[in-house]
Amino acid sequence: MKIAVVCQSLLLSRALKSFLGDAIVAYKQCDFVISDKKIELDKPVFYIAPSEGNLNIPFSKSTLLLELDKFFQHLLMVQNSMDGLMSDLPKSTYALEEKITALTDQFRTDLIQTIRSYYGN
Repeated sequence: MKIAVVCQSLLLSRALKSFLGDAIVAYKQCDFVISDKKIELDKPVFYIAPSEGNLNIPFSKSTLLLELDKFFQHLLMVQNSMDGLMSDLPKSTYALEEKITALTDQFRTDLIQTIRSYYGN
């Protein structure tokens, strides 16, 4: 379990870093984010709030660890079910996805070359 902390409260941020130690990593490397505010990210967010959230303030270290473990297990379960759905897709769907990816990559490359040649880079 790798966690990033994005909190407005400096006190909460330091407490989380103290409680979680080596589980704290940079945002790009994390499985999910702990935050004390509602934010939209491309990764799952575990909210800590005084009343509404995954964990209410005040909390103990053991409560934090239990709730984080529940949250992470739920994420793994959702991810496994999504992987199962993707494996049920017919092979032709994968071929279509590969063709679309190849076309968008080629378009991106052509667009970059056109922009560079226009500006003389």
